[in-house]
Amino acid sequence: MITGLLGAVLIINYPKENSTEINTQNTAENVVPEKLEDEHEHDEEHEHDHSVEIEGSKMKRLTIQEIADLWEINSEELLDGIIQEFDLEGNYAAETTLEYIRDEEYKFSPAIIKDIAEEIKNK
Repeated sequence: MITGLLGAVLIINYPKENSTEINTQNTAENVVPEKLEDEHEHDEEHEHDHSVEIEGSKMKRLTIQEIADLWEINSEELLDGIIQEFDLEGNYAAETTLEYIRDEEYKFSPAIIKDIAEEIKNK
């Protein structure tokens, strides 16, 4: 009788393969925030690799000229670098905002523009 009760207790307390206890350990809520946190930390680290510190969300609203001014580089050279990097097809000028280019072509990361500007500055 004791063996039967002990067996019943083990079966009740032992999680099955399809139990909620096991499955919830691999849900998006438990896995994704960690990944996003790592990416965010990488972005913050990458942010400090540039001579100009500006958030990508603010940078998107700037014109090519304003970005070039921040990095103290030639705006035409920056524009040419952006066009080459992304193989852009539209006609853009120094007065064009990054947001406009992103809307017209595709959503590239402003961090790439920072890299291009940094490269030009360090020539």
